[in-house]
Amino acid sequence: MAVAGKSKKDVLLEFRTTEILDAARHVFAEKGFNDATIDQIAALAGVAKGTVYLYFESKRDLFLAALREGVLALHAEVAAQLLTAPTCEAKLRAFIAARFHYFSRNRDFFRIYYTEFSHLPTGAANARPEFKDLYEEQATLLETVLADGIQLGQLRPCSVARTARLIYDLIRSALAQHILTDDPESPDLPINSVFDFVWNGIGTK
Repeated sequence: MAVAGKSKKDVLLEFRTTEILDAARHVFAEKGFNDATIDQIAALAGVAKGTVYLYFESKRDLFLAALREGVLALHAEVAAQLLTAPTCEAKLRAFIAARFHYFSRNRDFFRIYYTEFSHLPTGAANARPEFKDLYEEQATLLETVLADGIQLGQLRPCSVARTARLIYDLIRSALAQHILTDDPESPDLPINSVFDFVWNGIGTK
């Protein structure tokens, strides 16, 4: 019987894909792209190596899919939090907090994300162009918050695009300190620290 318009085959396909992508994020985070193998990913996912290749043509395709799925999930979570925040101040805090809470739950994924997305703002030679659209999509969310805040007089006038990327990169650096050092504490402290730094810099009150 179909579930929510999906056949049993569709449900099984989604379940198996999720298992493989979860395993891939863990292995890529631990081993890095070059040292990770399809055999390791298949073993962790509990499937045969050949099964992985039924879903993904190569290790690179699997890596890109694992990263893209994680970023899209992050983007959706942040966007949902912004929708419920009533003021510019609340939206800025929600943007910061949503990213900290998402990555605190998905620490393996952050290790991949941090490596790949750190290259984009500087245009480093090893930056993957296929991730640029994801970086810009996330930055655009923040640009909208800043532009609305300036229009409402809640933020000081500034270059929206430049400021959004500065804040975005500040958050990523603070996340690296919190997650890559395996800090077991709640993310509330770094959330408050980043928010205070940003709000005191560009807020009008």
